[in-house]
Amino acid sequence: MEVRISRPKQYQDAMRNYQLYADDKKLIELAPNSTQTINVPDYTKYLQARIDWCSSPKYYLDTQKHRTIVVKNIVSGSLFKSVFLSLYYITLGRKKYLKIEQVD
Repeated sequence: MEVRISRPKQYQDAMRNYQLYADDKKLIELAPNSTQTINVPDYTKYLQARIDWCSSPKYYLDTQKHRTIVVKNIVSGSLFKSVFLSLYYITLGRKKYLKIEQVD
């Protein structure tokens, strides 16, 4: 299945790449402000993005053959989150620090 993966430009993590995993096997590294199209094996159950000790929740795939997803961190875009919740998301909320969303 073909998946187009986009990572927007964000202040947090601007100097680091995200790793994208399919069923705990590393697929690619995703640089800031980039888009890549990859072929994911049809038997893949879920995708997960990781950076250091933080990750996204598992993003379970359905039967669509083509999709576009966005991988971003949860604290960007909100001054409140970036100032007051950053510590939470890199400690207790570390498995929710990144977010994978389908855009089409």
